[in-house]
Amino acid sequence: MIQDFLGAIASAQAYRRFAAEKTARTLLYLCFISFLFTVGGTIAMRMRVGPMIDETFQWLESQVPTLVLSGGKVTSTIAEAKRLSHPSAPEVAVMIDTLRTAPVLAQDMHDAKVIAYLTNNALYVEERPGEIRPYDLSKAGLDRPVTIDAKFFHDAGGALKTVIYPVAVVVVFAFAAAWTAFAALLYAVLGLLFNALAGSTLTFGTLYRIAIHAQTTALLLRIAMSFMPFVVPMSALLTIMVTSSYLWMGVRANARLDETTSA
Repeated sequence: MIQDFLGAIASAQAYRRFAAEKTARTLLYLCFISFLFTVGGTIAMRMRVGPMIDETFQWLESQVPTLVLSGGKVTSTIAEAKRLSHPSAPEVAVMIDTLRTAPVLAQDMHDAKVIAYLTNNALYVEERPGEIRPYDLSKAGLDRPVTIDAKFFHDAGGALKTVIYPVAVVVVFAFAAAWTAFAALLYAVLGLLFNALAGSTLTFGTLYRIAIHAQTTALLLRIAMSFMPFVVPMSALLTIMVTSSYLWMGVRANARLDETTSA
């Protein structure tokens, strides 16, 4: 696979071999480059999301008063309403008022500028502007009281990071493989045009195999861009142009092979 990987990036002649290889090997290569994207994407996500998770749970640890959920009701160590706003995203704010039993209206949340509102017996969450969903805490069905304090958020943050990265690996790999396979179909259609321009007689299946390999360099670019601290302008167009260039190179390499064989 390493030889195929390097050939897909740096050798036009390698595309002659790709065109003639068995479908099973092409699928294996698809899994290989999807794995590379998964590794790069997961590392980039960890570098970006990890600090955000840490910051959020540290904020919750330090700002949320100790809450006890028992018998479908919440009690708190403070005797007044408290509004909490995320330090890096002020628009993410919640209100904690465990003395309140009256229903919370959309206007109440709008006035308080919060996306969630916790009362003595319910949690209200804004699903979209002007629309809130109440969660009746009496339906929690807990066998014993639950204490939500600094330790709770510390443990929750660690558990989230333990779960999120393995899940991300599976999701990113599945997405990368599916998208690369689907994109290869579109590039193979473009390859039919290149086929005609180059005077070649490659079949659609052959063009599809070439298209899988032609996406290699663009995939590396996407990995590199995921580590950049800024959004690359027109990155989608850039990857399309790069892949199309390699696709043309692959078609031309096989067209020359046809010419040599005919001669």
